[in-house]
Order: sequence, then C-alpha cells, then structure tokens
Amino acid sequence: MHVPDGFINAPVSATAGLISMGSLWVSTKASNKFLGDKFIAIAGMMSALIFVLQMINFPIGAGTSGHLLGGALAVIILGPSLGIICVSIVVIIQAFIFADGGLSALGINILNMSIVTGLIGWFVIDTWKKIFGDKNFSLILGSFVAGMISVVMSSVAFVVEYALGGTVSVAISSVFIAMVTSHFLIGIGEGVITAFILSLLLKVRSDLVFISINKEAKGKSVPLIGLLLFLSLGLLMIAPFASSSPDGLETIAQDFNFSNQKSIAMFLEDYSIPLISNSFISIILSGILGVSILVVFINLYLNLTRKKS
Repeated sequence: MHVPDGFINAPVSATAGLISMGSLWVSTKASNKFLGDKFIAIAGMMSALIFVLQMINFPIGAGTSGHLLGGALAVIILGPSLGIICVSIVVIIQAFIFADGGLSALGINILNMSIVTGLIGWFVIDTWKKIFGDKNFSLILGSFVAGMISVVMSSVAFVVEYALGGTVSVAISSVFIAMVTSHFLIGIGEGVITAFILSLLLKVRSDLVFISINKEAKGKSVPLIGLLLFLSLGLLMIAPFASSSPDGLETIAQDFNFSNQKSIAMFLEDYSIPLISNSFISIILSGILGVSILVVFINLYLNLTRKKS
C-alpha cells in the first residue's frame, strides 16, 4: 500500500501532505492530555511491532501479497491520537531510510496508511463496543472487523487520490474494482493479525489496552513493554521468509502501467544492507536497525512535544 513517487501528481500529493501535517498536529495535541512515560514506552514498542509486521508480506493468491497496515491495531491498543502518531512515524522512517514509499508521496502514504486506517479503525471498534459491549470476545471480533474495513477504506482513499491526480489514463472504475478486491483479501489478513495481537494483550495486560482501559488489570506480572519487544524480535526472524510477490498496489500498478519512479533511500533500500551478501542476516540486521531508530525517534518526538505543550 506504500505509494511510490510518480503515481499521483504534485498538487494532490501536496494537499495530502498538508492534511497529514494538520492531522499529526491535532493528534499530538490530543495525545498530550494523557501522555506519560509509561505510554511513551509502550507507544515505541507498539510502533516497533507494527514496523516488523509490515516487513512480512503474506500471499493472497494470483501472484499477489499483502502486509499489515497497522492503523486499526495501533488505535485499538494506544488510542486514536497516539495510534495515528505512531503509524505515521513508522511510514516516515520507512520512506526516508528504506525507500518504502516515495518521498513526494509521503503525505499520501501517511494519510492512507495511518490517518484513514486509524480513524476508520477507531470508528468501527468504538461503535462495535457501544453496540455489542466490551467483553474480550466482543472486542476481539470487533478488532477483526475494524482491521478489515480500515484496509478497504485505505484502498478507496487511494482511488479518490487517483481520480483527482492520477498520472495515467486508466478508467477509475477499473482501478476501484482492482484496488478494493485485492485489499478486501489483504484486509482479511489484517483483521486476523489485529484480532490475534489484541487477544494476546487482553490476556496479559488488559489494563494497558486503550479500548479496554477501564477494565480490571490482568496479568500484572507480565510487562507489556517486554512482551511487545519479544513479539517484535520473534516476528523479525520470520521476515526473511516473507512472500516476495508484489503487494496489491504494486500488482495493480504493473497491470495498468502506472508511472513508477524509483524512490531514493538515504541509507538502506528494500530492508537490506548492501555490504552483507547473506540475505537472511541482511534483512534481520536492517530490521533491528529500523526498530532501534523507530523507538528512539518516537521517544524523542513524544517527549519533545509533551514538553512544549
């Protein structure tokens, strides 16, 4: 779902950038109302987990793969404001260090992958909770639905952006059908992953999960930060075995001959270290580096913005 340079024209990309900047500013102000050291640390580890999960592409058939976007998962665990901030920073690190998503399309990627998924995911889970209650099973089922719908709506957001500023002449109806169909399947995977992670966290520290923050504490002997770090490092070992098939957007771009200018990474590209020939070790080390940079960056950002507020 990372949009490269050249898919959407400059005016639409710039507008998306302004919307994304404004949304991040609002989210930062809102998160400062409850932000503390504990939540900053959890936010860093949760972002690391989402970063690693986005490295793992899963096949959805017909030579196409998908990966977690993470917006719904982030807002369910961290709340809408902090969740949007964390996924946005993940997208920024991916673009500047790993060339995953174009720099000119950074505003579009933040909008689609963080803000749209976060807002839709929160709307769905919050509405679900009001209708069906806050029992663990209900929240887990609702998180599946939230994850699935958030991905589909993210693909719809791209179609709208393409309709306003696409760089090739392909019928909007064709792009819409292709995007929604492939991302519905990816959304199922997103929903499963979101529900699984939420179910695990509800079992050990339901008192630190935002959607159930008023629940009685469970599993106080299990540090949530340590669990998230363990999950991140464990899943990182799976990353080298991820599907090499193009993701939904890449497949559609190939089918419709979208313009695709190669993005330029400042340091690494495609989650690998050029000087290391062993691809397994290269991906693992680049993932560890990405996680380290991400955690440091998020901690600095949240601490600095908290002091300024």
